[in-house]
Amino acid sequence: MRTAPVLALLALLLAGCSPFDETAERTLTATLSVGEPVSLPDDTLAVVELRALAEDGPVAAKASVALEDASLPLEVSLSVDPAHLDTQYRYGVRAALIIEDELRWLSELQPVNVRRAHIEAGEIRLDPFDPALLEGLVDGNGVQMEAEEAYFLCGDGLIIVERDADGAVLHIEESEYALSPARAGEEPGLIIHESEDGNARFEDAGATARYLIEGEAGPDCVRLM
Repeated sequence: MRTAPVLALLALLLAGCSPFDETAERTLTATLSVGEPVSLPDDTLAVVELRALAEDGPVAAKASVALEDASLPLEVSLSVDPAHLDTQYRYGVRAALIIEDELRWLSELQPVNVRRAHIEAGEIRLDPFDPALLEGLVDGNGVQMEAEEAYFLCGDGLIIVERDADGAVLHIEESEYALSPARAGEEPGLIIHESEDGNARFEDAGATARYLIEGEAGPDCVRLM
């Protein structure tokens, strides 16, 4: 009788039918690449985030790590708390490399299936980043600002700035601050948003930024996207 192989096959089939644990923490893995082997300078900051594909969708998970003696391709991993996932969204992963406090490499948002214990994102291809794409256009009448949602890594925290020609909203943790339309700062390329009461201020230099709340400066920021 060929009982043992049959039982083994049945066990595999039953394992494959096990229900997916929606509450278990998940791990996303990906390989960062620029298409060829590249050595990275020490203290390169690698940033990986999982966010909803919708234009105004939230960030579900993010991680950043300072690299030493690293090179591309580079395998990275990200822990995902399912409590931060919303079933109304589809999700994608994006990566960036920040070198000497400047965003140098950035990937497109790549869709992934988050309904797995081990989320395999595969190769994430990064492209050179042009800082000129982020600079406000300044003329004699002030700053011409198009609508955008910008993400900044400030210390270990992520802040979001939503803005258009009429003003901006600064999101920091659970707080929101309504800010004025952009105006040109004294330094070339610097744009500034302020609250009416003067308690909040955001200064955007393109690849970097800084902010003040109630007169206290937050950590220096680098732009992610």
